[in-house]
Amino acid sequence: MTQTETTPPAGRTQEDVVRDLVSLLGSDHFGTGPLAELRRLAPTRPAAAPPALHRLLARYVPEHWLGGDGMQRWTLLAHLLALAAPSPTHGFTPLGKALFDADYNEGRLTALLSAQADAFPVALPRLVRFLVAKGGSPHPYQLANLVLGGGRDADRMAIARDYYRADSAATAAATPANSVGKPAA
Repeated sequence: MTQTETTPPAGRTQEDVVRDLVSLLGSDHFGTGPLAELRRLAPTRPAAAPPALHRLLARYVPEHWLGGDGMQRWTLLAHLLALAAPSPTHGFTPLGKALFDADYNEGRLTALLSAQADAFPVALPRLVRFLVAKGGSPHPYQLANLVLGGGRDADRMAIARDYYRADSAATAAATPANSVGKPAA
């Protein structure tokens, strides 16, 4: 089989594919109709997905990545990236920090970090909509790692670390320098 425009190039990484999807979904060339289709799709039903999804997957995602539950995971990721589009193509804020900056409730964060991967099709679109409504943008590579990795502990811990580092920095900035170490009166 020869390489065609609709066949993803061999040797591409997950990061390459995510970068291409973010760039495409944020461009004027993609079109508002297909973007709306991706925003409305039901991530738990990839077989019933609109043509826009199937075109994206055929063009960018190698076929062997779609086996098992890969189709459902890539469907969810495409949905999340569409919800966030247009988003920046570089200089991303770590997801945990973006959540802290958007005043994402600690209880919601705990629920997200403890959610099973089968709850992601409901929980993650809510998270993305929340961030976008607050003027934020989710980190696409962290979202991809979380979704495509099935919610690995390392991916969850990176989000938590960034959230609590941002919390710690905000607390330190709010504490007057001269009161550090002094007993309360």
